Amino acid sequence: MNPPPSMATGATIDMPIMHDSDRYDFVRDIGSGNFGVARLMRDKHTKELVAVKYIERGDKIMHLLLYI
Repeated sequence: MNPPPSMATGATIDMPIMHDSDRYDFVRDIGSGNFGVARLMRDKHTKELVAVKYIERGDKIMHLLLYI
């Protein structure tokens, strides 16, 4: 089975890069897995708690895409 064309061509979503310190304060790590880590963060303006998942780039992801 071939990956969808958007994956095969390396298409990207045109979104601005945002750094954590721009909007969120780190509270604590809440979990991790094979492809990344989840962190509890607090919005600097609303003080709302949110979970942010960081997904690693590189060999692990490329291997998965090729496998699919």
